[in-house]
Amino acid sequence: MRARVTALLISLVVAASLAGVGFYLRENLPPWALGAMVGLPLLGGILTALLIPSPESKREEAPSASPPTSPEPKEPAPKEPAPPPAKPSGPPPEAYLASFLGALQREGRFLDFLQEDLSRYDDAQIGAAVRSIHEKLKVAVFEMVELSPVIEAKEGTEVLVEEGFDPQSIRLIGNVKGKPPFKGLLRHPGWRFRKMRLPKPKKGEVLAPAEVEIP
Repeated sequence: MRARVTALLISLVVAASLAGVGFYLRENLPPWALGAMVGLPLLGGILTALLIPSPESKREEAPSASPPTSPEPKEPAPKEPAPPPAKPSGPPPEAYLASFLGALQREGRFLDFLQEDLSRYDDAQIGAAVRSIHEKLKVAVFEMVELSPVIEAKEGTEVLVEEGFDPQSIRLIGNVKGKPPFKGLLRHPGWRFRKMRLPKPKKGEVLAPAEVEIP
């Protein structure tokens, strides 16, 4: 459950960060690139969450041995009542994801931005819109998630990858041959979260309420 929520939250953080990067590189990007930079991480996070197996495992019941034959029939023992089903310990992962998306929508109109057809606008218009959205989403995300780099070093510096490194934390790219230790240039420091302070989940399926202005 926690792994699914984490995968979805990380994909949202990556999408928001790429939106900011796309703004600074807007002059060199085609009109559809910004939408792809935002949409692909979200799609990857959703697929990853769906592929993570549930921690619940099925228990196989051992076949009961047949009772020995007896010349005298015996009355069947009374069946014990089945235990009541266990109640969930807390809200489902979807409730936490909904609260997170609701906060992004409330602070930065994140869902509205993803629904927008960017092909209708030129690069200058997209850049102006992304600047405002980026600032608001940055404040909203970092109020809920505390991040730290996987490797404390600047991009482009030489780093040493020791033997026994965690492949989930460090991904080797380029001409990878032989066995560690490896020396290479840091292309991205990676991200890990230290704390998550998600909004309290709410009941229902509403991510953001409709707004009606009364004249």
